[in-house]
Amino acid sequence: MSELSISTIFQNGKTVMSDCFFTSPFKVAKPFYRDKGYIEIMVMCASPGILAGDKYDMRFDLSDNTKTIISEQSYRKLYNTGDSFSRQNTQIYAGENAALYYVPYPVIPFAGSRFRSRTDIFLHPSSKLIFGEIFTCGRDGMGERFAFSEYSSRTTVYVNDKPVFLDNSRLLGGGAVKDCEADFSGTGFFEGYSCQGILFLYGFDNVSLPESEGIETAVSKSSVGFTVRALGKSANNLYRFAGYFSSLL
Repeated sequence: MSELSISTIFQNGKTVMSDCFFTSPFKVAKPFYRDKGYIEIMVMCASPGILAGDKYDMRFDLSDNTKTIISEQSYRKLYNTGDSFSRQNTQIYAGENAALYYVPYPVIPFAGSRFRSRTDIFLHPSSKLIFGEIFTCGRDGMGERFAFSEYSSRTTVYVNDKPVFLDNSRLLGGGAVKDCEADFSGTGFFEGYSCQGILFLYGFDNVSLPESEGIETAVSKSSVGFTVRALGKSANNLYRFAGYFSSLL
């Protein structure tokens, strides 16, 4: 099991990283500062990707009044796991008036990969959050379009320990279910696209969608936040599309 734990606090008028612990293959770059007082913490991984039997546990504690951007170094590659799984668990705690932007690079599931992820985000009512996930069909150029065995991702956002947002995706393909081959490119799934993205925004009064050629988007508003869903044929384009929302911070 690989572990990563990062804490930030508001000190002397700015956000600083107060604690950092990690085990191989995780690494953390020296933080640097963006506009409006945001600290950016880049999480790096020395491994070529997530391998069979890997389990990643990540925790981020963001204290009151902090402004944090969590970024990653590269795409997250999910290797063939055979009959086993790879797993990732992420917990995020944001305090009063804390703001967080966290949209990792897209996930690439290789043929035969089985991956299960769970993310739990705990917010204060005064927090601000932009969180996203981008999923690709796999290595399309290698003939591995939707050739993974299982991809499971569950994200829950809590405010005052009460769930306000839940996204639960579980895709079974590549022979994971006997005598059943799912057509993920068809109606009701990816609709001919190869990549999908989901964003959840909390703490904002209004959200508008930018014009993005080749990307089909929709936004819905609930009593607590906005959910943006997007379909595209380029993971890079979806990642850049998600980056537009950082201007709201």
